[in-house]
Amino acid sequence: MNIIHLDSSQNDMQAIIAQVLANAEPTVVDSGAGKSVVVMPLDDFNAWQETAYLLKNPANAEHLSRSISEAQAGNSMPHSLDENGALDEE
Repeated sequence: MNIIHLDSSQNDMQAIIAQVLANAEPTVVDSGAGKSVVVMPLDDFNAWQETAYLLKNPANAEHLSRSISEAQAGNSMPHSLDENGALDEE
């Protein structure tokens, strides 16, 4: 993760944003006053928000954890999705 100081980010924000988008790597902007912000692609931020939402419910978090463990153990079956994202019933 890149870390830059606020004074340098003000001079070259377009380049910083282009680099973040090209690398999909967040950049921390340090204000120098003990506060910082993160610049990251919006798609990544939305994915983080969705993950946090899904894991907020303990039952859902347990189901997801169990599903991941089963997939990692090889207990999964491939499925196809149709153009609408629904299971393809071939």
